[in-house]
Amino acid sequence: MNGIMLVLLALLALALAAVVYVALRNRVMFLIGLRNIPRRRSQTTLIVLGLMLSTLIISAAFTTGDTLFRSVTAEAYDVLGHVDETVLLGEGLLGGDSHEGTGIFVRREPVPQSLVADLEGRLEGNDEVDGLMPVLAEPVAVVNPRSRQSEPLAVVVGVDASRLDAFPDIVDRKHRAVDVAALADDELLVNESLADELSAEPGDTLAVYSQNRLFTFRVAGIVQDRLLTGAMPFRRLGMVTRIEALQESFGREGEADFIAVSNRGGVRDGLSLSDSVTAELSALLGDESYTVEPIKADVVEAAEEMSSFMVTIFMLLGLFSIVAGILLIFMIFVMLAAERKSEMGISRALGMKRWHLVQMFLAEGMGYNLVAAMVGVALGVLVSLAMTRIMAIIFAQFDLAISFHVTWRSLIISYSLGVVLTFVTVAFSSWRVSSLNIVRAIRDLPEPRVARASRRALYLGCVGVLVGLLMSWAGLSSDQQFPFALGMTLVILGLIPILRYRGVKERPVFTSMGLALLLVWVLGAGGYLEPLTGEMEFGIEMFFLSGLVMVLATTFVLVYNADILLRLLERLGGGTRRFLPAVRTAVAYPLASKLRTGMTIAMISLIVFALVMQSTMNTNFDQVFLSDEARGGWDVVVLENPGNPLVDLRQALDGAPGVDTARFEAVGRVEPVLSRPITVRQGPDEEFASYPVRGLDREFLKENRIELQARASGFEDDRAVWEAMAGDPSLAVIDAFSLAGFGFGPRDADFVLEGIDQDQRIFDPIALEIRDDLTRRTEKVTLAGIISTGTSATFRGLYAGQETIRRVSGLERPDFTIYFVRLESGEDAKATAQAIEAELLTQGAQAESIKDEMEEQQRLSNGFFWLLQGFMGLGLLVGTAAVGVIAFRTVVERRKQIGMLRAIGYQRSMVGLSFLLESSFVALLGVLSGVGLGILLAFLLLNGEDSQAMGIDTFVLPWWQILLIMAFAYGSSLLMSVIPSRRAASLTIAEALRYE
Repeated sequence: MNGIMLVLLALLALALAAVVYVALRNRVMFLIGLRNIPRRRSQTTLIVLGLMLSTLIISAAFTTGDTLFRSVTAEAYDVLGHVDETVLLGEGLLGGDSHEGTGIFVRREPVPQSLVADLEGRLEGNDEVDGLMPVLAEPVAVVNPRSRQSEPLAVVVGVDASRLDAFPDIVDRKHRAVDVAALADDELLVNESLADELSAEPGDTLAVYSQNRLFTFRVAGIVQDRLLTGAMPFRRLGMVTRIEALQESFGREGEADFIAVSNRGGVRDGLSLSDSVTAELSALLGDESYTVEPIKADVVEAAEEMSSFMVTIFMLLGLFSIVAGILLIFMIFVMLAAERKSEMGISRALGMKRWHLVQMFLAEGMGYNLVAAMVGVALGVLVSLAMTRIMAIIFAQFDLAISFHVTWRSLIISYSLGVVLTFVTVAFSSWRVSSLNIVRAIRDLPEPRVARASRRALYLGCVGVLVGLLMSWAGLSSDQQFPFALGMTLVILGLIPILRYRGVKERPVFTSMGLALLLVWVLGAGGYLEPLTGEMEFGIEMFFLSGLVMVLATTFVLVYNADILLRLLERLGGGTRRFLPAVRTAVAYPLASKLRTGMTIAMISLIVFALVMQSTMNTNFDQVFLSDEARGGWDVVVLENPGNPLVDLRQALDGAPGVDTARFEAVGRVEPVLSRPITVRQGPDEEFASYPVRGLDREFLKENRIELQARASGFEDDRAVWEAMAGDPSLAVIDAFSLAGFGFGPRDADFVLEGIDQDQRIFDPIALEIRDDLTRRTEKVTLAGIISTGTSATFRGLYAGQETIRRVSGLERPDFTIYFVRLESGEDAKATAQAIEAELLTQGAQAESIKDEMEEQQRLSNGFFWLLQGFMGLGLLVGTAAVGVIAFRTVVERRKQIGMLRAIGYQRSMVGLSFLLESSFVALLGVLSGVGLGILLAFLLLNGEDSQAMGIDTFVLPWWQILLIMAFAYGSSLLMSVIPSRRAASLTIAEALRYE
């Protein structure tokens, strides 16, 4: 990011240097340009608002990234305190699979407490390490009898009180150190989060359940959430006491679960030494099977990845708004040039060169630009602040406090990028509008329509065709859709000036090329070009390119055939003789200004397209992930507490008055491996990579109803795969998210399955190898099926028979068991889950209706989706501003026309209605174009083979969302037209006719 900032600052300096050059070299042109800014304050305000929108989008994106990075890293620093690394056996504290909600709190291979003294001896003379701490961590269930509150999964931690000098993290709410050594054997300290959950106070006696035994401890005090008080990032519930007391109570003398390492320096400063200390500890431990985890550095790195990903997503989705903002800037200067056409003609007649006009407009544009970028950055920060409030609600359930934060670096990048983008657009616009015929400009005559394009345009068209062909060839050679599609687009666009040079008229050229562009993109999105091009890879960038090109193509067709639509409007208006003159006047002007009309339609259409497309895709994916099939035939999921394992769910519930196990049709067991570093690879030459691995018992295999989107050859149907797995534990299935090319965000695992396409239904059996990285023990499995996409959200990971997974992990009993229950028809899953949890309160089991859990996850997903929708909706301000700019400028340009209309009998209401209908027509075309294209592209993608393989077999339109988008876009555009329409209607005849 620092490199990006320096590059943008250099570009900003070049832009400012260009303006300084104009001011020093030609001060008269510079002052003439600046003089125009305060002449019409309302117009200047509107221009500044239009110019600042791109900067607003950029600023909001970068500031949101700052907020996420600061919030996640603050969580890491706050919770981890002085702990920089951990030494442990097996999977790191941040490793494993936390999908089930257990976090890292599973029983793991014990570390001998004596290792601390051994490492201290080896580290003697190393001044980078402040201290080492043996830590015992037991997952427990806890009940506060006084408040009648309970928590099924918390962690009680034991620390060595004699080593706390290097770990001053156990402090009370007033940041005062607490004397852990003074705690009695039956006393402990409760951290703030758990105290809030239990309504615990000093003096309370807590019932703690571990290994199905009851222990009682008295609360000696409340301390802050830290790793050494049982907290972890995103799950903070814990307690702490002396390690000796905990070892004696739980029968773990001489054992620890991990060793905490504190680097030299404070909570943040120690991070800089993490790489060095990690390398040193790894070298000291040699070939021993210990894992040295740079826990703080890993969390900070994850925060950087998350913030970068969010900035990328917001910037990609904001590109529609940025492009619309660039179009608006160009249109503003075209309209300013049209207003000053006579003035520019006179200036040229008096001896000014074209370059002088460019300098004048450049000075004026940069005057607007420098102020607009400041306004954009400030408003972007305010938008980010509002988004932060929404994100705080979304992330609250993960115990992550989102607090607004902005850095000077982001502000500088946003301002510089906004100014540079606008400068380039202003410079091009200034050069473009400075080209004029002096005589026609002085007399304010329209430019004549040319029969053919210039030779320069011909050359540009030829270059476009050549570059397009090269890009298309490169895309075909590399199987990349983006260069291929962009190349085909350039070829078609390059043909336009070539055909125009040959004398072909504008309407057939732009209409045919627009339809050709649309056809190419429709065929490509629908997969109809694959027989010619083969399968090609693509990413989210195609979403932006497809919207841009399809909107451009549709705008060509609409603008050059708008007279047909306008005639229909005229006939509709002609049914009422009173409004006929206003309709005819409204019809004429958009046709006479194709450039303005086309750019305004494109601006509105781009944003509406993006919003409708995203809404439609999200709604249809909701149908998949919330379908009954996504539950795999199960109704309730029960998660045992790793510290209080259930031998058998039915047995644990026998005799329970609140639960009738006779109403259970089936109970299946899933056994994730969380405490061991299990990795997977596809071929003998591939590297082992992390992926969630789970074992299934025979009842789960026989009774589940999980659908497969692909299965290995030799299996007649999905049921045959599951029955074969019940008899052969070496067979396996995996979720669809493992497939190469699935999604575009950061993956939560490293393993990617190659050789199976999303739309493939039958594949050759694939051999996979599973390894325990700790013992290097391996097992081979044969992949027999790919779980359907909708069900993969519930059943994530690689699944095989429990015998195979236990052999590779070497575990005599599972780390943790998840029970899936299918109820008899008509049973209430939510009520049953609540009853199970109540009956197993002292064992800490957590039960949930799978349907309710899916809906909750989808609500979180939709909350994030609505956040993105709101961010993208900012782009509608661009279209609204465009309509407002045109409307205001139209009143100024046509004041004489208004006076003549009034003189020949037009009433005030007819003049106002004419202007309102004109703006309404342009806005409506943009809205309908965007809606139509968004629905079309979504339909093509959702009916493709890839989408059908994911289980999308219907097409659902979110009508209420679409209507809301249409109403907002059209209503806000119309609202911007009301004031200028009323101003036009209020002009007196004499005032309008005298206007110069």
